[in-house]
Amino acid sequence: MSENAAGQIAQEERERRWQMAYTARMRQIVPGLFLGNVEASHKREMLQENYINAIISLTDARWVWWKSTTREAGVPEHRHKWIQCVDSSTQDLLVHMSDICDMIDEMASPALSSLRSLPVKCDDGIIDERHGAALEAILIHCDLGISRSPTVIIAYLMRKLNMSQADVLPFVQSKQKVKPSKNLTRQLQVWEEVGFQIWEDEYSIVPKPAYKAFLEDRDVLLREKGLTGNEPLAPLNL
Repeated sequence: MSENAAGQIAQEERERRWQMAYTARMRQIVPGLFLGNVEASHKREMLQENYINAIISLTDARWVWWKSTTREAGVPEHRHKWIQCVDSSTQDLLVHMSDICDMIDEMASPALSSLRSLPVKCDDGIIDERHGAALEAILIHCDLGISRSPTVIIAYLMRKLNMSQADVLPFVQSKQKVKPSKNLTRQLQVWEEVGFQIWEDEYSIVPKPAYKAFLEDRDVLLREKGLTGNEPLAPLNL
């Protein structure tokens, strides 16, 4: 491949990612639970049209529009949770996962709370909506809606429905084009292995074997990169 061709491909990829980041998108995965990107988190009309009254943001920084447009759309500050994280090879989302899942349960609409199985696709291709339409909903988003936020939704549905990653991931992918990173895919595997609880003890001190193995491998990678934790992270506010 010539240098010009490689440069053209790289430019097209940058433009594609820019378009994905700055075009507001959200999609309902199950009744009462939406997956989206950061632009969707402060689009008043989109939030209101989809009855979004709670948000979990997985980004490296708080966005200034959350204090204005998002609040005006009907998402109060106490129902907007921000987890500072990046989509990197060393980011540990598992350490937050139980708390995030608990947050979703606490803020869930009746439609989401009553979910007992994944909506199924009938022979004619129509999705079974027996759980009903949700008049309240939670938006889970990251920057692009491709890796971090779908990882959280998959982890939540695994825990809520006691299902495997192998069953939940294809379902989410049937709703929206997502691709959790290699690092986050492994964390979903660990999440399943530990039975959706990474700690042996109630004080969150002793990790279960699968999580301990992940942390040990992560420590090696951190040392190779000259890092000590989840850095580099951007400024807290944008």
